[in-house]
Amino acid sequence: MRALLLDPSASGVAGDMIAAALVGMGADAEPLRRLAAALPECLEGVRRAEVRVERVRRAGVEAKALKLELDEEEVERRFRDFYAALERVRAKLGLSDYVYGRALRALELLEEAERRVHGGAEGHLHELGSADTLFDVVAAPLLVERAGLAGCRVLSTPVAVGRGSVRIAHGVVSVPAPAARQLLALRGIPFRLGPVEGELATPTGLAVLAALVDGFVEETPPARILRLGYGAGWRDYGVQPLSAAEVELVEQLQSDLVAVLETNVDDVDGELLAYVRELALERGALDFYAIPATGKRGRPAFLVQVIAEPERALDLARLLMRELGTLGVRVQRVGRVKLRREVREVEVGGGRVRVKVAYDESGEVVRAKPEHADLERIARETGRSLRLLREEALGALRKGSAGPPRAGGEGAAPGEGCR
Repeated sequence: MRALLLDPSASGVAGDMIAAALVGMGADAEPLRRLAAALPECLEGVRRAEVRVERVRRAGVEAKALKLELDEEEVERRFRDFYAALERVRAKLGLSDYVYGRALRALELLEEAERRVHGGAEGHLHELGSADTLFDVVAAPLLVERAGLAGCRVLSTPVAVGRGSVRIAHGVVSVPAPAARQLLALRGIPFRLGPVEGELATPTGLAVLAALVDGFVEETPPARILRLGYGAGWRDYGVQPLSAAEVELVEQLQSDLVAVLETNVDDVDGELLAYVRELALERGALDFYAIPATGKRGRPAFLVQVIAEPERALDLARLLMRELGTLGVRVQRVGRVKLRREVREVEVGGGRVRVKVAYDESGEVVRAKPEHADLERIARETGRSLRLLREEALGALRKGSAGPPRAGGEGAAPGEGCR
């Protein structure tokens, strides 16, 4: 299975670095020139825009860098101006759903981060108000698609964010800057302080990264590199530039990061735990356990454990503290290895039944489980045995009468459609 692997673990990430790395990997830069040429027509206040690709050297490594030359008026822009401009760019350049969707997602993440920083108010965008914000959010997915990788799984290592302080329009702030911190929290992006003084991860860079990636990995998975490129920003911090690599994963086991939340409680009953479990699952928890344990002074207790996507961890921790009355929640990120899964549909008893199918590295089916709720519905409607309906569903799957994988669901296998 092919994938796109991004590595900002030493370089951090700025808005144009991913696109620059893709150019370094061999992606055609011509779409970027057309994108720059479209800016004056699509975004008010831009008189002229041109992009240059230059070769630079960072920490002894040759890399590509993008230089967007802008002639624009000093206008006060808001996010609604960028959304409208993105629609015009989409119409003028004929952006695909893939490119448009990820550019839109990056803008939405930036807006949400800014609103959280400023208490919900939509203020002047200052550093984000330049036309290069629009250019950056479109450029990266545009080149991912141009490189033939739009159908591939996109993975990233944790992001280096730098350390120290930086001056922004509102004054001096610590690194990562407030909007960058909000983006790290919103998407549960793993990060590391350092390795040098300065701001290595900008809000736009983090938003572009978050809109592109399917998951983060602590270590590079076993893979063969097919193409490799490096992208750098214009400020030289003496660190290795960001790399982008098209890789063929040696193992088809999928891996990602999840958050594990734990707390011990000895003064709650089963009814309350059942209620909190339902609330947690409604808010996106992947699993919820209440494990019998022994607490202080030998009292019977429960170890409550919740598994969730990293970006949901804080919300779920607040839920546990509010509803269980616990004074604290332990949160840790752990790596998870899982089989490739997809959801198929079969016709059984006059109705459609979803079947979850798991595959090993060789593509062999190792497990197939019909959705119980679908079987129960058909059993009640027809009066037939649920047990026999389950057997029929598995038989239909084995005979190859299942429909295609459900798009966008749990079963959409990452990498399908990858060049």
